[in-house]
Amino acid sequence: MLNDQNAWYEVLNYIELVNIESWLGWIIYLCCLIAAMILGYFLLTSFIVPDYDIHSFFTIFLFCLTFSLSTMALGMFIFEIFKIGQSQTRPKLWSFTLFSDVLLLLFILPSLTLNFIFQRWGFNKYPKSCICVSSAIILLILYLINKFQFNNLDFKLASQIDFITNIGTYMIGILSGFGAVYCPWAYFQMISLDINKVKQGKKAIVSNIYFILAEIEKSVVKLVLINEQYRHKMNGEEKPTDFWARISSWFKKKPTESQQRKDLKEELRQLKAIHSQLYDHFKDYIDEETRYYQSKSLYGKFLKRLAWIVLIYCIYKMIMSTINSIWGRKKSIDPISRILKVILPFFGFELDQITYETLAMYGTFIFMGYLMFSNVRSFSLNLVNIFNTFMGMAVLQKLPYEIMVLFIAEVFGVYLLSTVILLQTSLPDSFISNLKEYSQGIEILSHYEKIDKLFLLSGFISTLIIYANYHRRKSKLENFEKSDLKLRD
Repeated sequence: MLNDQNAWYEVLNYIELVNIESWLGWIIYLCCLIAAMILGYFLLTSFIVPDYDIHSFFTIFLFCLTFSLSTMALGMFIFEIFKIGQSQTRPKLWSFTLFSDVLLLLFILPSLTLNFIFQRWGFNKYPKSCICVSSAIILLILYLINKFQFNNLDFKLASQIDFITNIGTYMIGILSGFGAVYCPWAYFQMISLDINKVKQGKKAIVSNIYFILAEIEKSVVKLVLINEQYRHKMNGEEKPTDFWARISSWFKKKPTESQQRKDLKEELRQLKAIHSQLYDHFKDYIDEETRYYQSKSLYGKFLKRLAWIVLIYCIYKMIMSTINSIWGRKKSIDPISRILKVILPFFGFELDQITYETLAMYGTFIFMGYLMFSNVRSFSLNLVNIFNTFMGMAVLQKLPYEIMVLFIAEVFGVYLLSTVILLQTSLPDSFISNLKEYSQGIEILSHYEKIDKLFLLSGFISTLIIYANYHRRKSKLENFEKSDLKLRD
């Protein structure tokens, strides 16, 4: 019994030696990581790809893991602001997050994507060929390294993060320009066409759809009757039993498909094409009608007011990007400190340094929460819109969903990790000291110069595309009867 008590006391002494506070940061980190994985799964299966179209659960897990680690890279700023975990623990959390992100984005996801492509090409049936091709690619890369003497090739974590940030810079610039134009345009869509005109067009479209469906039904019945006649004609011929008669029957002219049958097939194909076009017109009118009723609601009126605010902000971003592109960008103090330094003296508040830093900390926390939400939300919406645009093309090419999911995971990870690196110019130095250890040598201002130029170019191209699409859609809604009559003739 005494031995048991001594053993129990030894366990208690060991637990006391272990600093529970040092593990608290890891526990909170893992809980946030799991919550972000659940959010990533919901985003993937609800907005991007239905879960029943993905046959590899490992692919879903990789997407959720990449999304959660990239989101936690943003969340680490909150750990720094509220001092979650010990000061010795937070650098380890940064190191784990960044190293895991780089490992996934540069090695695991590209390797699995190549594996799925090889399987798609049928290399899984020939493993020796797959090994030979992979070896040839590796030898080619080694030859190019030796040929061009890449002496500055560096496999340190900071260099790999810089490489990812270079790629993410282009993504941020292009998607930000698209979002700056598309967001106010989507809100201004609450201002709809004349509802009476929309209802008249919708009624005419419905009558045309019924007419086309009746014509399709008639053509199908005629085609079935002709097929039956053709089948009876083929089966009605007596098969020769004599040997020489069979040989001679091979050289006789067999009944061919009649011209009437060919014409009916072509007519049926044209009718289906007209029906598909009419259905697209009908969906456009439904969207217009829905938009009109939404514009009369409280939410629609709010979006109308918000559209002007967003428009002013986007114009301001365009002007600032133009100025930064011409005269260059310089690092300034964080926006929260700048706002407090302007607002507090204006209202006559004089605060000591501790109170000022506390207000700046909570203001930075709110600002970071907004950045996290807006970055993930806006990027997700833009990515879903782009993905839906090219989804039909990918399905027609029979591209496996696993490859698309891995590609989306790569895009998400690169975008969010690049955002983390670039946010260093918007936060106080006390919150980014641990991150600076892994981002030394990265020219952040040069990345911002690329973003400004790509932002302007993407915004200009997006404006042209939306303008052309608007006039095409408007003319289609106004002149649908003329085009339909031409097709019908």
